[in-house]
Amino acid sequence: METGGEKEKRSPTPEEDEEILRKRISGHPLFGLLIENHLGCLKVGLGEFGEVGITTEPDQAADSKPNNIDIVHNPSDIDHFMEAYCMALRKLKEGIEEAQQESESFIKSTYLQLGELTHTNHP
Repeated sequence: METGGEKEKRSPTPEEDEEILRKRISGHPLFGLLIENHLGCLKVGLGEFGEVGITTEPDQAADSKPNNIDIVHNPSDIDHFMEAYCMALRKLKEGIEEAQQESESFIKSTYLQLGELTHTNHP
């Protein structure tokens, strides 16, 4: 609908808002790092049980590395969100790794103690 030569602007639908946000996130300079951190968490969580398929080519991941110049000069809510999310994923991965190491250490220690018990009970 036009009034006086200008088009009337309408508010985007929730679906359109969601699509715009998706595009902003996937086009963000930290998106590649976010994906790397997410895959890192999945790999640590899977351990020796499987591998995570990577859909981003190495060259594409390199292209989406953080561009700190843009982020520092033009910080926005999405910049803060992406930085916080990347940091949270990194800390999550560290927490998973630490818990796995503690579990492995406990299991090894338990096996050693069980081995010692079985050898001392049977001369």
